[in-house]
Amino acid sequence: MTIINKVAAGLAALTTMAGTAALADYPSKPIKIMVGFSAGGGTDTTARGFASYMHEAPSMNGMPAYIVNLPGASGQKAAKQVLEEDRDGHTLYMINIGTFIAGELAKGEDRPYHVPDDFVNLGCASQLVTSLQVHTSNSATTMQEFIDNAKASGEEITWGTSGAATMHATIGHIFFDANGIKHKKVPFKGGSKARAALVSQSVDAVFGGVNTVVGFEDDIRALASAGADRDPMAPDLPTFSEQGTGGIEFTGLMCLFGAAGIPDEVKADVGAAVEHIAGISGYQKYMKGNDLAAFYTDSAAATAAQDTMFATMGPVVAEIIKNQ
Repeated sequence: MTIINKVAAGLAALTTMAGTAALADYPSKPIKIMVGFSAGGGTDTTARGFASYMHEAPSMNGMPAYIVNLPGASGQKAAKQVLEEDRDGHTLYMINIGTFIAGELAKGEDRPYHVPDDFVNLGCASQLVTSLQVHTSNSATTMQEFIDNAKASGEEITWGTSGAATMHATIGHIFFDANGIKHKKVPFKGGSKARAALVSQSVDAVFGGVNTVVGFEDDIRALASAGADRDPMAPDLPTFSEQGTGGIEFTGLMCLFGAAGIPDEVKADVGAAVEHIAGISGYQKYMKGNDLAAFYTDSAAATAAQDTMFATMGPVVAEIIKNQ
């Protein structure tokens, strides 16, 4: 081997060692988790509980995580911010896959990104379940009573939701359109703001997370939840299907995403952290206290769920756009 080849080989070895060392040191600074909604909603609540245990995951080297709320465009503003930052795993994004996909589909050809191509699902530690909520002064205690009252009034029903193109908003459109009820959507930048509008009776109803009712039972009554089965955190709340309104059998896994292109070793470390945190009793207790389930879904299963969600929601969102 010539002296030139020896030097080249030595430099290559040093470069490889440096890269390996950098990855071994991940994370080298606190993890920033972007949330695309205001504080107090289901996404923010889950993210804050999750972040508070990040330093306990062995793969995180004792590094903590912190939340940055950047509400706007049904979560898309925060998602785009993640894509603009270094793809080293120090900036991540939490959102439920239903809202992530609904927001993209609502943009059509003007979509700012394509989730499967621009993001990688690193695993999920909860889910978001949609419910139809009314003020407790509303006489309706069942779905059918709500439908009958709305039709009998002949008036346009105003309803709030956490964003213009969220999973909650999509389910709301399906419900009102399927039952022939005149309606007007009022989008807010987060579930907590939609809840505040319902408490103040600024809107007639809200399509929001089941969890947002917790602590507000004197003001808010949930009539039904989405999903094929009852929400395990609200077992007494019947589903839409149980009350005769089908077509709303989906819920959204709450997942942690990174920008496409982050190193495989970082994906593995973050994925291991998600699994670890989902199993921590303190996290589970925190989530239960906020009426949210805590469980682990790995990257592969979560990605498969995304594909199913695209197939399920695509035709629905296209119909909504056509009728607007």
